[in-house]
Amino acid sequence: MQALDAVENTLAVAAFSIVSVVAFSNVLSRYIFNASLALTTELTVNLAVLLTMVGAAIGIREGSHLGFTLLRDKATGRTHQVIVVAAGLAIVLFYVALFKFGLDISLDQFRRQQTTPALGLPMGLLTAVVPLGAVLGVIRVVQVTITGVREAPQRRVVSRTEG
Repeated sequence: MQALDAVENTLAVAAFSIVSVVAFSNVLSRYIFNASLALTTELTVNLAVLLTMVGAAIGIREGSHLGFTLLRDKATGRTHQVIVVAAGLAIVLFYVALFKFGLDISLDQFRRQQTTPALGLPMGLLTAVVPLGAVLGVIRVVQVTITGVREAPQRRVVSRTEG
């Protein structure tokens, strides 16, 4: 999984860096030359989608995504495991739907030979980021779910002398 960590981190850093430089360049060109470059908007929007999809997978991997964890945190043993698996399954179902619809749209764009207006890139290639991100998300959800099940806190038994 370390190789996947490196790929995700590299994609996120590269996308964020390029978006920052391109967006800043576009702002400068607007104020200095009074002209906006059409390709900058196209590039930043598509890289932002990549950053969002990869960032979501990283967030799952790092446990930094938003979530309602009160029930999971209070539960122990089997109950904790059931909650972790149920949450994992719900997220996987979401990613499966995202994969299916993203792939359908991407393949349709390839069939129609749609290209982006400014850069002339195949739209299907850019849209393929959505199913790719869904695959990364599923991998990370499975990883986190397995870890959560293995590390379920056990119920503390209070002895008569303690209580």
